[in-house]
Amino acid sequence: MFRTARSPLGALALLLLLAPSIAGCSSIQRTPFDNGVALDRVTGVTMRSGSNTPFAARGASISNDTLYALGSQGQLKLPADSVTQVWHRRFSPGRTVGLVAGLSLVA
Repeated sequence: MFRTARSPLGALALLLLLAPSIAGCSSIQRTPFDNGVALDRVTGVTMRSGSNTPFAARGASISNDTLYALGSQGQLKLPADSVTQVWHRRFSPGRTVGLVAGLSLVA
């Protein structure tokens, strides 16, 4: 029913093609929260209390001094004045090179 790769080289080539989409190729950049921050790609926040709140989906919005986002348990409503940092996921070339090199050594 399922076909397997005909050679280990084919499997390695497929793995190397998929490597950039693996989470190891990105990192989280934390920036201070202010009025100029774009919230459309935010992946989480850090509160004044020190607690970290990751989002289930990218993006957030602010209305009436409340930050709205989607969390793992449903909609999050966070007071905007308690948010100190916002998180953005960005591509990390160093991690990508390390991951590809590590996979190549294993193969």
